[in-house]
Amino acid sequence: MKKTKIELIKITASEGMMFTNGETYSKEIYLGCNDSPDNWHEITDAEYAEILKEEEEKEEI
Repeated sequence: MKKTKIELIKITASEGMMFTNGETYSKEIYLGCNDSPDNWHEITDAEYAEILKEEEEKEEI
């Protein structure tokens, strides 16, 4: 039997903030083996709401 220990890194956005990498949005991110916290930045919940609104408007057209 072979045992392997895996380290999992989780980053959590500050209160009132959301993480994005330009394509995905989340309050919490579990980083994969090829990901880094440097690939993510925080935006405000208000900015996220505006992005969702713009995407919904694009879908209606």
